[in-house]
Amino acid sequence: MQRHRVRKLLSIIMAGIVLFSIGWLICLKNNNSKNMTQQQLPQKWHLNGLSKNGLSNDTQTILKNGQKYELFYLVDTGKGLKANQQRTRWARSVTSDLTTFKVEDNADIKPLSQQESVATGSIVKDVDNLSGHGKNSLLAYATKYINGNQWTYMWYLTNQGEKWHVANNGKPVAKPYKEGKDFRDPHVIYDAEAKQFVMTVAEADDNNHMKIGFYTSKNGTTWQYTDSFYSPRDLGTLEVPEIHQIYQKSNNQKQWILFFGANGFADDFQKSTGSYYVVGQLKNGQFEAKTGPERVDFGTDYYAAHNYQENNEQLLGFGWMGNWDYINYVSDDIKYKGNYSAFRKMFLSSDNKLKTSKIITNGLFNTKKTTVLVKAHSKSQVKTSKAAYKISTIINGHQDITIKSKNGDSNVSFHFNNFDKKLTVHRQSNYVTNDSYNKDYNINLWGDWSEKVDFYVDQYSIEVFWPNTGQVATFAKYSNDSGDNIVFDNLDNKNSSLIVQEMK
Repeated sequence: MQRHRVRKLLSIIMAGIVLFSIGWLICLKNNNSKNMTQQQLPQKWHLNGLSKNGLSNDTQTILKNGQKYELFYLVDTGKGLKANQQRTRWARSVTSDLTTFKVEDNADIKPLSQQESVATGSIVKDVDNLSGHGKNSLLAYATKYINGNQWTYMWYLTNQGEKWHVANNGKPVAKPYKEGKDFRDPHVIYDAEAKQFVMTVAEADDNNHMKIGFYTSKNGTTWQYTDSFYSPRDLGTLEVPEIHQIYQKSNNQKQWILFFGANGFADDFQKSTGSYYVVGQLKNGQFEAKTGPERVDFGTDYYAAHNYQENNEQLLGFGWMGNWDYINYVSDDIKYKGNYSAFRKMFLSSDNKLKTSKIITNGLFNTKKTTVLVKAHSKSQVKTSKAAYKISTIINGHQDITIKSKNGDSNVSFHFNNFDKKLTVHRQSNYVTNDSYNKDYNINLWGDWSEKVDFYVDQYSIEVFWPNTGQVATFAKYSNDSGDNIVFDNLDNKNSSLIVQEMK
């Protein structure tokens, strides 16, 4: 009898161990699936879109919490633009180094019913407790699409809290002046000098022309219209605005930068959607522009970007690597759609140019260099075995650089004409059935006739960086191959060299 009891007890213990082991393995698998690393992702040191069945698009906010960054971005479920159907919500990822990301996906800024979608917005810290939710509480604002209307709703997170709460009894805190008008993408900052919140929002006027509206609030809930910004150039639909105060790096002069996306290209020589900025002054909710619109990034795939104020002189930014002209035509064979750019550090020069000082890779390319001498009027080729690598070269006069996948499913060619300061980019992918992706794209270059250029390449992206001038151009690249053939065609009468470093 005693032996039977012992045997039964051992059986229970063994069963418990087995169940614990299974549970531990499941937990480990789930954790690994959410703790994305640069080895697992097709964009090796970038944040990838969360959804494999839909796409990710607009960035929302970067928050700094100790040594960690919290990244909020929009996830589209892929259901399409159908009325009265839940489609978009916020997602959240965490990173300490801006090159590896843990997908938490626990953002509480989300739809409450199947009849609404939560879209783009922002988060601001209430340092003086103007809202009454507590000193240093966080206030989130986002557009909800409900029955053809675009309204602004609010959430709050207390200083010691872990869960976001719906504010204002679930009622909208801001609406357009007329039902059914465009009124979206609220970005809210705290103006410490005026002790009030300032909101920028993309909205339509009586003639359905898009503009950036300015609103102020003393409590974060009640908003008063103060001003509007119209682009002096017709850039099509204006979206995703945000404003930051920054000091020029060289002379410490305080300026305000208004950022916005332009989802059209009416008179823009770039012929592509993109992120723009205007430098000016903000006083009591009214914005006076000093410059015309300029590109933040000169490529085709840097949109709906967000910037974090690291200090008085420096912004940390990243953007959605997508383009509405062709993102919906990308084949489902591409697992992640609408990924994100590498993080970059930016500053404002004394002549009011926003420049990139660094593309953040955190030493991923401190590897053995493959250096190839490319003689005048000759071609050289380098093959890479990994999907992620860096190319460095000096562009003199005329050169062509072509990056082609080994299996031939995609190629991107860059034709540099440094005498005329022009770059022409041409792309082809078997996974994009849209002419807008394939057409030539032209960029006006800065700097001297001879310039250092770095290419940061992985499976889904190419970011071209001119470190001496601070110019950057971002391009989506769609391929299912790991490794590329790089062809350098030196059309100049001067020898050059090509340096390739694969990722660790």
